[in-house]
Amino acid sequence: MDKSIEEIWSKGFQDDKHLIPPVIVDLYNQKSILTVDKLKSASKKDNWSIIPIAVVTLIFLVLSSKPVLGLYMSSLMLAMFFLNRQRLQFLNTINTSESCFMYLNKIQIMIKNNVKFYTQLLGIGLPFIAYIGFCIYIYESNQLEYILESYSLTKLITASVIFLIACSFIGVCCFKLSNYLIYGRLTTKIDEMIDELELLKK
Repeated sequence: MDKSIEEIWSKGFQDDKHLIPPVIVDLYNQKSILTVDKLKSASKKDNWSIIPIAVVTLIFLVLSSKPVLGLYMSSLMLAMFFLNRQRLQFLNTINTSESCFMYLNKIQIMIKNNVKFYTQLLGIGLPFIAYIGFCIYIYESNQLEYILESYSLTKLITASVIFLIACSFIGVCCFKLSNYLIYGRLTTKIDEMIDELELLKK
């Protein structure tokens, strides 16, 4: 085929040389728009669920006489909420009036970029954030002096390294699992539609 798949879909296969029936074009348009709408809805619900969790965490820790830890954790959750909101803005910029192949490709690329970004954030940033939270917990639990007296510097460093590695591993695994459970079916549909559209070039 002389024309690219983007050009074909942007013209809706109106050229008589293309044997793709209009009903198939309409079907893919409807499926892709429906999938994008579901992706927007799922991401919005997922992000807003952080707010009640942050509030409950704050109240629980304040009642447990750990207000500093509560403020620390709830602040981090709120920061994550706004970060997610900013990262997901691209879904609102998707123009479904252009060819579905083109905007599905954009969504696929942006999803992969987001997965890579959060994997790095949780794999590298989360361990240190969790470590600070653990230190705050020890301080508010009045266990700092006991730990310093009971463990040598070598043991503390070793335990800290193990803690950081464990947090990195757990954080990435939890993100991968939750991402699969919440968005797995939708991203699979997008990948399948793109693969099907690419076959039309052959």
